[in-house]
Amino acid sequence: MNLLEFQRKFGSEEACLEYLEQSRWPKDRYCPHCGSIKTYKFADGKLFKCGDCRKQFTTKVGTIFSDSKIPLYKWFLAIYLATSLKKGISSMQLSRYLGVTQKTAWFMLQRIRFALVKSGNKNLLQDVVEVDETYLGGKGINRAKERRSTEQDYNKQVVMGTVQRGGKTKIKHVKSAGARALLPEIQQSVKPDTQIYSDEYGAYKTLPRLGYPHGTVRHRSNQFRSGDIHTQTIEGFWSHFKRGINGTYHHVSAKHLQKYCSEYEYRYNTRSISDIERFSEWFANSLCRLTYKELIDGRGTS
Repeated sequence: MNLLEFQRKFGSEEACLEYLEQSRWPKDRYCPHCGSIKTYKFADGKLFKCGDCRKQFTTKVGTIFSDSKIPLYKWFLAIYLATSLKKGISSMQLSRYLGVTQKTAWFMLQRIRFALVKSGNKNLLQDVVEVDETYLGGKGINRAKERRSTEQDYNKQVVMGTVQRGGKTKIKHVKSAGARALLPEIQQSVKPDTQIYSDEYGAYKTLPRLGYPHGTVRHRSNQFRSGDIHTQTIEGFWSHFKRGINGTYHHVSAKHLQKYCSEYEYRYNTRSISDIERFSEWFANSLCRLTYKELIDGRGTS
């Protein structure tokens, strides 16, 4: 489905409401207040009522669209663009496409990303996994010096990445590049006894003691591959990730960085399916809520 076909299919509020209803309640419709399946639809087709708690509700109640005055057809287009464009879309560009303010477009995109943070990839990575960390923002200095310091010293943010070869990835914004921050993330992301490959960074040296067979390549000695031992998969992801952040968003604050990580993680993990399938899968994560106050206060960061 191309963009023109998408707009023909979801060009009206009624079509979007029908799709959202089918996506949310594929079998029995239930009340978002009490969970009862004894519900009734009013004649207008937009309002429902629970036969047990007697409360009224709409399809949007309890979803990421709650309390939004933006029409659903604009929301749907924003979701389609945010999930299909490989490097994402800026709030300025989206505001021009949708005819809304930049502030509104930014809030919409943050809600779309927030849904992905709440879902994430829950399955443990296995088989052969590559691990690495990267740095965003701050002063451009030598990478080795960055690792010997903290991100606060140079105003840099650390992002931890684990990727299963031929499979999925997990991307996490962490507090520092120290072993105490990186190793727990690996344990939460990678199945025990999994073969892990990394560069020679010292934080990964204790992986065998944690039950992970470990192979390294020495980048500082210009060694980038030794047989099957390399980190080219995760480095390819970092290259795409940084080009998107620098070229599309230009600057991402530490408060919201995890949401951007989850956006790129989601697109990578769904790279083998079509744009419309990726759009449809997003709705499985939409049963969450984020207010503007929570977003700017930092409570909607993860």
